[in-house]
Amino acid sequence: MRILAVLLLSGFDAMAAEKIYVTDQLEVQLRTGQSLQHKIVKMVPSGSPVNLLQGETPQGYSLVALETGERGWILSRYLTTTPPARIQAEDSIRKAEVLEAENRNLKTQIAGLTAGKDAADRSNQDLSSETERLNSEIISIRQASANALQIQEERDQLQQKVINLERELETNRREMKALDDSNKQDWFLIGAGVLFGGIALGVILPRLSWRKRSSWDSF
Repeated sequence: MRILAVLLLSGFDAMAAEKIYVTDQLEVQLRTGQSLQHKIVKMVPSGSPVNLLQGETPQGYSLVALETGERGWILSRYLTTTPPARIQAEDSIRKAEVLEAENRNLKTQIAGLTAGKDAADRSNQDLSSETERLNSEIISIRQASANALQIQEERDQLQQKVINLERELETNRREMKALDDSNKQDWFLIGAGVLFGGIALGVILPRLSWRKRSSWDSF
């Protein structure tokens, strides 16, 4: 019965608890009591959602429960009712990606309607208006998370530049190797030609000299 009562009480606390978040501190200490001398139960990362079981006490602590069921005391100044900026930025980026996907789908539908390939329940004007509305929302969301998106875009561009440079370097290496091999082959052929030419001259010249002497002797 005692165990059942504890389980029922825990379930009631979870249902009645208010959802709050850990602030932008890197990690916050979850302790067994309301002082720095109490044992640390866990280090809670920034942005972690927790359930508020008891509000701030005179000691400046609040009793919370993690999503894993662990309970403990956290300094109230490290708790906030609004998600941290990092969580909001991630949500904004996810929403922007969803809206961009919807926008691409709408543009595809518009292209299909223009070509006369697809049937649509709404007119092109309605689709254009919907596209403009989505574009406006995307612009607003991008402005809210401009820094994060800009950094990500610059990183992607730099990575692409690195890839292109590596490809160009590999192409140049192959061309230089092919040119070097070709030069070696040309010099080999030239050397072989000179060698064979010398051998031929060595064979032909003595015969020519012998023929000239023979023709002079005949006179």
